[in-house]
Amino acid sequence: MHWIGYTTLYREGGPQLEQAARTLAREHEAAGHEVRLARVESKRDLIDEMARLRAEGKRLTGFHFVGHSGMYGPMFRTTAMPEQFSPHEWRTLAAEGVVPFAEDGQAWFHACRTARWFAPFFARTFGVPAHGYHWYTSFSTRSDRFRWPGLRYPLDAPLYLIGVKGKKSHGVVGSALKYAGLAEAEAMKRYTPEPVAGDASYDSVADLYDAVFEDIRVREDEWRWIEAHLPTSPKPRVLDIGCGNGALLRQLAPRIARGEGVDGSRGMIRVAERHPNPGHLGFTHVESPTLPFPDASFDVVVSLLSFRYLDWDPLMNEIRRVLAPGGRILVIDMVTAPVGTREMPRFVKDTARAVLQRQTRPAYRRALARLVADSNWQTMLKYNPIRAQHEMVWYLESRFPGRRVELLNVGWHARVLAFDSGPLAPGTVAPQSYP
Repeated sequence: MHWIGYTTLYREGGPQLEQAARTLAREHEAAGHEVRLARVESKRDLIDEMARLRAEGKRLTGFHFVGHSGMYGPMFRTTAMPEQFSPHEWRTLAAEGVVPFAEDGQAWFHACRTARWFAPFFARTFGVPAHGYHWYTSFSTRSDRFRWPGLRYPLDAPLYLIGVKGKKSHGVVGSALKYAGLAEAEAMKRYTPEPVAGDASYDSVADLYDAVFEDIRVREDEWRWIEAHLPTSPKPRVLDIGCGNGALLRQLAPRIARGEGVDGSRGMIRVAERHPNPGHLGFTHVESPTLPFPDASFDVVVSLLSFRYLDWDPLMNEIRRVLAPGGRILVIDMVTAPVGTREMPRFVKDTARAVLQRQTRPAYRRALARLVADSNWQTMLKYNPIRAQHEMVWYLESRFPGRRVELLNVGWHARVLAFDSGPLAPGTVAPQSYP
């Protein structure tokens, strides 16, 4: 059986996504395949669909998703309350056999950028070939090249969701070629269940990373923001998630009552423990989105330049559990977004400051050059991509209504954001469909 799931509520193009899914279903039926078409607007919807298939004894030759995607996979619900399976959740579903793949099963993700990280990850995790698009997707009346459907395209006519070069990837020239009908559809990229090539963790680069960020104050904008947002009286108990080499907690040590750092890299924890400890700092390796601490044991939870790698929803429930009443969450991280025309003055200013900073810190400049040139660093980046700006903004602002993400600095393709949840009452995050 080929199962085809689609969404309609997350972002724009809902009716067209359903139309493209129905077109895909008709083509598979014409090829003699048994097809199940399903609208799935949440993680729970997808899990319930898989449960029904297993109860019927069905096995999937094809698993298709038609919709929108973030860097870490399909997006569900709405932009006002986005929902996405975390890597940990996908691994859990694979271990529990939630998706009933046949021996010759494969997966297709008809969504933007799914070939860049998610399709290879899905193939490794579920042990089946997986397909995705590298470029952004567009609706087209042809499957082999882009043909704009126009504003009055019949809802019962064939419609395709194809990967194609356009304005988001190739600027104005790409857009012109696309709407001139000269842009061919991207062939979906196929990935087999191959293991990770090299070390995808920070373990192999821990020492190089430590040389760059032994003094966390080299991240001047981020450090100033944390100083301004960290409560001072009484001294807070601080949990640093994704603590790396422990530089942030060491710098904060005189201002906090207790500091605990957790990280998924054993190499980073080893480096953090190697540094002198004033006695009230601890560092722990964790392998899942659970925190080895009692309820209400911290006043501040901070994540500096690591939130993009985390299992957001599972971990956020844990964060809320360990936060004491009135505690707050501080997030500072890098995201991708091209510089906008109106941002050019800010970009020039921030770039000049960054260049000056590197020039006045020659040891930092040399250590950073060694880190980014290291092949192990390139491998880590390949398997741990950063998120798009809108993903992080929509997630944080939906979970903490009334709070807004701040822009700290702007680069050509990336920028740094910061978020302060403000004092929080005891409780969990907004109700999720799964878990």
